[in-house]
Amino acid sequence: MISESLKHDVAWAGAISILEVFVNLIREEEQPDAFREIYDRVKASLEAFEIQSNRLERRMKPGVN
Repeated sequence: MISESLKHDVAWAGAISILEVFVNLIREEEQPDAFREIYDRVKASLEAFEIQSNRLERRMKPGVN
């Protein structure tokens, strides 16, 4: 299980990195909203990955199906 603080840190860093790609294409007042949207999507992706990873791990254990 990934800790909430680790998910937050990774989502935060990912959102900053992604926003840097197109920050010059959006107005300054739109940047905080864009950051929040990107952050939410990155965090949701991490959570979805964790769910799938946990399911796969359970399926791979002998005698547990």
